[in-house]
Amino acid sequence: MDGIELVKNVAQIVYYIALSISGPLALIGFLRAKQTERQEREYKTYDELDNKFLEYQKLALQHDLDLIDVPDASLFLQGDRLRRKQALVAATVGLSLFQRAFLMFHHQSSQFKQRQWAGWERLLATFLLRDSVKDAWQVGKTHFDTGFRRFVDRKIIEVMQESGVDPAVVYAFEKTGLFIRDDNEHLMAEADVAAWNAALREYRAA
Repeated sequence: MDGIELVKNVAQIVYYIALSISGPLALIGFLRAKQTERQEREYKTYDELDNKFLEYQKLALQHDLDLIDVPDASLFLQGDRLRRKQALVAATVGLSLFQRAFLMFHHQSSQFKQRQWAGWERLLATFLLRDSVKDAWQVGKTHFDTGFRRFVDRKIIEVMQESGVDPAVVYAFEKTGLFIRDDNEHLMAEADVAAWNAALREYRAA
């Protein structure tokens, strides 16, 4: 009888130990599943809104309406206004695609998604070499996800450093978020040009 009681007691102890381990693991699994569901719902909402915004941008461009991010009267569109609008909207669409890839792949842990993001990141680095893309970014970056904005700003700095851009220019971009060149300075607001030049002088005086 004592032997049977001992076995029962041991079995109960093992049961409770197993329950104490499996219970928290099950809870962790449940919470992770709910978090994944929430992220998928958030991405679906973002995706639908982003599609609508891109359609709006393309419609405004198709009919040459004064409804894109930059008003027709803006200095930024001086010169060949329609071509500048086309470049701005095209670059914005491209950046939106990269943002989708960032949100889908960048923080994922699976090897497949990591490989996918690595390819997108290489394409983004090439995309950001174009001055027209950097112009579109400094004009419309506030519309993008804050995490993506930080990532792109760091990537622009990285691309400029790897391309041998003047360190003073890199510093000025990092400090002001602007990218002013000889060919676009006349399109920028006086306050932006002043802030850019002040950052250049600050770096060169250090």
